[in-house]
Order: sequence, then structure tokens, then C-alpha cells
Amino acid sequence: MRISKLSHPLLEITALATAPDQSWCVYGANDSGIDTFFAVLAGDIVPAAGELVLPENMGTISFKTQQEIYEEELRKDDSDYLDFPDPGTPARAFLPPNSEKSPLVESFDMTDSLDKGYRQLSSGQSRKLILLREILRGAGQLIIQNPYDGLDKIGCAELDRALASLPDHRVQILVTVNIKDDIPHWCSHLAVLHRGRLVFQGRRSDVIHQIDHVHDTGNGYADTDFEKLGIRTTALPLSEKNEIISLRNGFARFGEFTVFEGLDLQIHDGCHTLVTGPNGCGKSTLLQIITGDNPKCYANDLRIFGRQRGSGESIWELKYRMGIVSPELHRNYRAPGTARQVVLSGLFDTIGLYRRVTALQEQQARHWLDWLNLTGKASFSFRRLSFAEQRLVLIARALIKLPRLLVLDEPTQGLDDGNRKKLLDLLDRIADRQICTILYVSHRQDEFRPFFQQHVRLETYMPALRRINTSGKTPPGAGRAGNSIPDPPTGATP
Repeated sequence: MRISKLSHPLLEITALATAPDQSWCVYGANDSGIDTFFAVLAGDIVPAAGELVLPENMGTISFKTQQEIYEEELRKDDSDYLDFPDPGTPARAFLPPNSEKSPLVESFDMTDSLDKGYRQLSSGQSRKLILLREILRGAGQLIIQNPYDGLDKIGCAELDRALASLPDHRVQILVTVNIKDDIPHWCSHLAVLHRGRLVFQGRRSDVIHQIDHVHDTGNGYADTDFEKLGIRTTALPLSEKNEIISLRNGFARFGEFTVFEGLDLQIHDGCHTLVTGPNGCGKSTLLQIITGDNPKCYANDLRIFGRQRGSGESIWELKYRMGIVSPELHRNYRAPGTARQVVLSGLFDTIGLYRRVTALQEQQARHWLDWLNLTGKASFSFRRLSFAEQRLVLIARALIKLPRLLVLDEPTQGLDDGNRKKLLDLLDRIADRQICTILYVSHRQDEFRPFFQQHVRLETYMPALRRINTSGKTPPGAGRAGNSIPDPPTGATP
């Protein structure tokens, strides 16, 4: 690959060249131009000027790639004509014939997932499937956007081993990352984007120590800023901690496949809860059961806000008390609209804005976009924003009404260190002032904040054989729902 004097309104690259025996990582914050850089390499953006020479047989793995596959799967969904949810195209159908014999399938820990439907895969598993597809079809170079987002600790280690071995298969790699701790140890070369320009490039060992000169870890915000968002500056003591969620002997199954079972979970006002577990253990499914977005909510013994599910309650009444951010919502938010309209849609729990709003509600949306530093993009089409900007807008959509229950499924996916810190600091303040009760899914240990009072380790509710296959050993019985959170580990682990 060779780039020379490349010019775009958001990007200026004087020179960058990679060699066949090199593995590259390009690091940059969300506002560094890194998404534009990736889009140029993927062919989604044509630069205004300059030379760009790319390998003929190049594979691209991005959030956009996954979205396109997901939308194609929705078009082929036959659930309305079946007696069960359509699991989607079998995973093995995405790979060349006889791919199951490749040692790479095992090294990616995908052997047991090839007979699943695409919609049964976790976001991490679907990313690994797309990687395998590109490698096994014979791609000579891969460019990968944020490869570790959505992967658990074991999945990150497995992916690292697989990517580190690709040069032996004559596959050159270039990855882009937004988080400093995600810079892979195996890359031989590193480049750093800042304000639309490559400020450093060279051997990883020479460049890694230069990142702190441009590394933005986020800034604190004054109480007056939070007041504009509707967040009180002093805590309001809860006189009575009412029940929000009660799940007894909870389970999730797809046909004969059991995801988890035997889960007892109680959440009261102010009991902020962290849910963790390996890819495929059912974390997102659990949250969808709670929010009513999975039909198993009626099969389970589940109470939400004191109402038994299936007793004639209105789903819209329940959703009114919730704010939700999830990969599924992000994939499904395909209605036309601007960033401002998406934020305002959170007041009505709709995908798209179909009601007239008041001047006060407009002001609320402006304050949230201002807090996100997206005021200048309020009138931009939501789908034309970068993945990270879309995720920030969806976070504002969930928070604008300061709901009683805030359900966050990997909300920081695609966000850089500064934006992750900014969101987590806001949640810290929300928890401290008892504005919302937070239910949070994450793989990243550096997101395990002290305000979490309960930790659900969902792997302990997987069938025993699946637990062994997932972790290599049967996890101990300790750490079930209701146990207190341990001290957060030092250091960040993807």
C-alpha cells in the first residue's frame, strides 16, 4: 500500500507506505480523521487529490460491513412464516466450501458456531466470521476497523493469536483502533492520526511512547453543564427502594439450544448492576428479555416495575421508564432523520421522530448535542455520521429523558478513550445523584466502576458443557447475581 499527498477536507496525508513483511496499526481518537482514513482505504470515500495505491486482493472488515450483512439478513427473515424465530443464514454459508477443515477456524474458536444462524451469533462472533471469510477466500491484505470491540478477554486473546499468525500465511494486516490499550503487541509498525494528519509513523517500539503527546483522556465538566442536562448537583435520597426487576429461574433458549438457565436476578432503585460473560453467553439476550425486545420475556417469570410480564401491561408504558443503548438498537435505527431528531425520538421511544416537539424539548436536545460536541452536526443525517458519532447520538437519545432504568449494552463500542471516560464520568454522577438505575453490559475491565453494586457473571448460568468449551475450565460457583463487585483490576483489558 502506498499513499502520497492525499487530500480530503478531513484528512491530509503526506506519505505512508507499507511493505509485505510489515503489520500496521493506525491509532487515532474519534475526531482525529481515523474514520475518514478507513473509509478512503475501503473505497467509500474518494479523496480530492493525491495518490492511493492499494493491493488488488484486499479484504475490509468494518462496522459498515457488519451492518450491510445484518440488513441483508433482515430482508431474508422468514420468522413470520415459521413457528420459531428465523435464525438466519448458517454461519458456514459465509465461508468457502470445506472451510471447517482449516486450522484457522479452530484458532478463531468458531468450530461450534458454524451451524448457528447469523442472527444467533454475538457481535464478536459475527466479526470473527467476517474475518475468516476474507482470510479463507484468499485476501492478501486485510484492513480491520476496531477489531477488539465487542470481544471478551478470551476472544481478544484468540483473535490476537490468529492475527499474529497471518503473516505466516502471507496476509498483510492493517488495523485501526481508537483506544491506546487496544494497540496490538504483534504489529511491527504504528502510525498516529491527530487532527486529520499523520503526526507519527514508524516501528511500533519507536512510536508507542509518542502517543501521549496527542493522547486525549477527556476533561471534567462543571456542575453548571450537568444542570443544563437536567442532572441535579445534589443527591436526592430515596425514601423507598422500589423493585425495578425481578427475574426468577430465568432462561433463554433458541430451539434446543440453551443459552443460559437458572438465573435469579433482583434489581431495586439505586442497585446499579454490571453484567459480564464471554461472547455468546446471552448478555444481550438477557437485556432484550428485560426490555421486552425478546419474546422469551413472556415465557420467563419476570416482573418489571412491579408488573408481571404477560399480565396485560403496556409495553410502551414500560419503555417510557427505560433508556436503551445497544448494538441491536444501533443496527435497527434505520429510519431517516437528523442527529437532532434521533436524540428527540428518545422522548417518545420511537425509531424516527413522528411528533411535534416543544421549545423546551428542542432545548434539551441542543444541550445534549452540545455536551457531545456535536452541535455543528445537529442537522446532519444520522446515517451519514461516523459510527462513533452515531453511538454518541444514541447515548443522548437514551439519556434525554433521564429514565428510571438505563439499559446500556456495550455503550462505548467504537468510542475513543476520551469519550469513554466522558460517558463513564457522567454515569458516575448519575449514580451518585440517584437519577437513574443503571444496568450495564461490558467486556472491558477498565469500565468496572465502583458505583456498580451488583455483578452478574452470566457464564455461571450457561450449561456446564458450554462453560467448559468457552473458558477451558468450569468456572467456580461464586460470583452469582447479588454478590458485591470486586475491586476493578489494574490496567485495561479489551
